[in-house]
Amino acid sequence: MSSRELLHMPRLAQIGLVVRDMESTIRRFEEVFGIGPWLVLEGETAYCLDRGRETTLKGRIAMGYSGRIQLELIQILEGDSFHLHTLGDRDEGLHHLGFAVDNLEERLEAARAAGIGILQRGTLKQLGMTIDYAYLDTLDSVGVILEFIQTRFLGIRARQYPWLLKLAALSQKRLGLPRPSRG
Repeated sequence: MSSRELLHMPRLAQIGLVVRDMESTIRRFEEVFGIGPWLVLEGETAYCLDRGRETTLKGRIAMGYSGRIQLELIQILEGDSFHLHTLGDRDEGLHHLGFAVDNLEERLEAARAAGIGILQRGTLKQLGMTIDYAYLDTLDSVGVILEFIQTRFLGIRARQYPWLLKLAALSQKRLGLPRPSRG
């Protein structure tokens, strides 16, 4: 059975970019492409296994939409993450393509059966949301890292719908909820 048949990839949901300066990148995306509003979150991983080592990462992520595709900006503030080593000699740029899945364990088993390793696996928790993710070791085979993303809200399987994240981003901005500090 081919990797394609084993993986049975869902629809693309996200494009991930590693950035050095979150606020500057958000400003550029808003001014040049009209992408926004952005929901900005800061924190550390509840669990992270990076290239076989358990670690804690502190970072910021920002999520905005272009149509139905989520753009995720990732800024690592503390910790040695493979995010910082996958761009070659560039400071920032394309990091991964993300796919929303309902059963992360099932998808990872299919990846293993297809001979695809896992670069990093982790869990993020914030605002009642739990995001379990895994980055697959696909840079050499397809030219970009693939990510599986499983989201739960208050323990119930959920999706990161554009309208819901836009509402949260607008609330963050309009209600004066503090955006995380610059790192």
